[in-house]
Amino acid sequence: MNSTSLRPTSRTAVRVASLTSLLALPLALCAAPKEKAPTYENYIDFSLGSALQSGDRAGFQKDMQVKKTGFGGIDDLFFTTSLNDTTTLKLRSHVIGGNNDFLLDLQIDKEDLGYLKFGYKEYRVFYDGTGGYWPTNGFSSTTYNEELAVDRGNLWLELGYTPEDAVNFVFRYDLFTREGTKDSLSWGDTGLAISSAATRNILPSFWRIDEKRQQIVATLSKHGKQHLWNLGVRSDTGDYTNGRYERRRIGEPQDRKITHKEGQDYDLFQMRGSYENRISDQLWITTAVARTTIDTVLSGSRIYGQTFDPVYDPAYLNRQQRDEGFFDLHGESEMKQTIATLSALYRPSETVSIIPAARFEKIDWSNRLEFEETNIGAGPAFGAILDEVEADSNKEWKDSAQSIEVRYIGLKNWTLNAKIDYSRSDGDLEELRVLEPGTALQVISIDRETRFDRSIQKYQATANWYAKPGTTLAFQYYFKARQNDYRNGRDNTISTADRYPAYVSNQDFETNDLNVRLSTRLASNLRSVTRYDYQNTTIRTQDIGLAFGESAELTSHILSQSVSWNPQPRWYVQGTMNVVFDTLRTPAVLVTGAGANLVKNSDANYVNVSLSSGYALDDASDLYVDYNFYEARKSYVNNADVSVPFGSEGTSHMLSATWVRKLDARTQLTLKYAYADKNDVPYGVLSDYEAHMIYGKIQYRF
Repeated sequence: MNSTSLRPTSRTAVRVASLTSLLALPLALCAAPKEKAPTYENYIDFSLGSALQSGDRAGFQKDMQVKKTGFGGIDDLFFTTSLNDTTTLKLRSHVIGGNNDFLLDLQIDKEDLGYLKFGYKEYRVFYDGTGGYWPTNGFSSTTYNEELAVDRGNLWLELGYTPEDAVNFVFRYDLFTREGTKDSLSWGDTGLAISSAATRNILPSFWRIDEKRQQIVATLSKHGKQHLWNLGVRSDTGDYTNGRYERRRIGEPQDRKITHKEGQDYDLFQMRGSYENRISDQLWITTAVARTTIDTVLSGSRIYGQTFDPVYDPAYLNRQQRDEGFFDLHGESEMKQTIATLSALYRPSETVSIIPAARFEKIDWSNRLEFEETNIGAGPAFGAILDEVEADSNKEWKDSAQSIEVRYIGLKNWTLNAKIDYSRSDGDLEELRVLEPGTALQVISIDRETRFDRSIQKYQATANWYAKPGTTLAFQYYFKARQNDYRNGRDNTISTADRYPAYVSNQDFETNDLNVRLSTRLASNLRSVTRYDYQNTTIRTQDIGLAFGESAELTSHILSQSVSWNPQPRWYVQGTMNVVFDTLRTPAVLVTGAGANLVKNSDANYVNVSLSSGYALDDASDLYVDYNFYEARKSYVNNADVSVPFGSEGTSHMLSATWVRKLDARTQLTLKYAYADKNDVPYGVLSDYEAHMIYGKIQYRF
């Protein structure tokens, strides 16, 4: 059996059978013992992959996270060596062209002293920029290359001084980057799906991402026999310059483009410490404190024009009424956060454990912005409207939480666990928005003070019953309730006709969750795990001047089944199945008259089945077969006649076969074929694809 043996018992069985055969031969009694085969710790893998694909290429790349046109290179490199009697070097690396996947991870360990780490990692995340699809007439629009991708990078350097029985010191520097394009669900509108008077937002848009973040972390720690303490500092600096690009009314007289820029330049500094003390065998105490400050400089704009990234022009072509935007935004934000925790582990007896805990958090947040707000008046002139705007907000938030957990193992074949969580939060939010500040035209458009209170309670119980060797039955239930109260002590936006946006006075959430899991060994080579989950969440809301009423109810049923079977020592079969029924219901489905059928129940029902098997063909070859099936069922609502379609419905299949062959003591060959097929009903045929994928890898050990 080769190095990728299916099961440890399979390798043993083959060796025992071979040894028995040899002993049966008379000549074998006189045979000289064989030399022990050398062990090769280091290896390098070379791989190559490609796909024959038809249909939605962008969707295929997003689902499989591989480049359709092919990829290959050094799949994995591991090298370790001793520099001297006390120093070891380890290197991990891979270079996968096409997928833009690179890694260099170097570590040097010095016994009884510490270590040095240095490395760089970069990988690509593929996205699909497909927009919406209108089922009544098959309308869709492609406004840009939908094969989007974001490259994520991480450069690091870490030094550790970690001798035993001494104060340890660790320093780490990281540079994180994110650059590329990804899809956005803030879609543009079009009149081509229905009419110019009944537009629908289904035109695709995308984000252009450019983010850099540097992080420095330093920690001191000491691990003694009775205690463990840790002190640390962290500094983050980030520079984000992201833009969302959107097209409105493409192919119509109102065709125009929107460039929405969001910029952040922030500094974060954190100090933290923790202390754990083993007072006795029965009592442990742990406490921790963290203080964080974040200072952020904000920038941005939202500008309409005939091209992307334009300079603001009040007379841009094809402008329309209520084309709201802004430019020259600059502002500052400051956040201060303090968190303290205290917990204990108390064991009054061998069968009882009590774990009390408490947490306190305080946040102070202040923001100040200035920008030029733009708008367009009514036709036929469509004149530009500009206002200088100044906005300020201040938020203060306090949160205290307590919990107690009790574990009991005094009953034969049973373990019992119960936990209670309770938290209370309160705070104040002040908001001020001024038009044309400091001038004779100054108008205070928002002057509001909101007091909010929140309480959360959760009760949880768990029981495990070990009915017999190999069989366990587990029960878990929890109830969670959250109450939110909002009170406006001052609000100049209130009118008899419209209380938006501060119209919610109370909102409550209640969740009941139950799950049961049965794990059993049906036979010596057959094991089964069955689980059922039920969750129900009810949201009740009270708007100002109205009574409490149910605003939404979410119900989920999840049935999971897995089976592991070893028909023979050299053969295994594993299968899993998940069936989910998920429904979100709101009172809006009961509306009659002009509002009838505008809102439907939102379902998310699906089945996911996977089956895998492996077989040891001989002492040097393994064969693996995997199959996955996914189906979203009865979750799509084609409500195009009155509003928009929503939900999901479709199927996907993926089948693969992998052959692994050990060519000699140093060399191993892997060949893989995979077939994928996807059908997505809400997108017509826009997101459907079919693909044949081939992958090969050769490993050489040294």
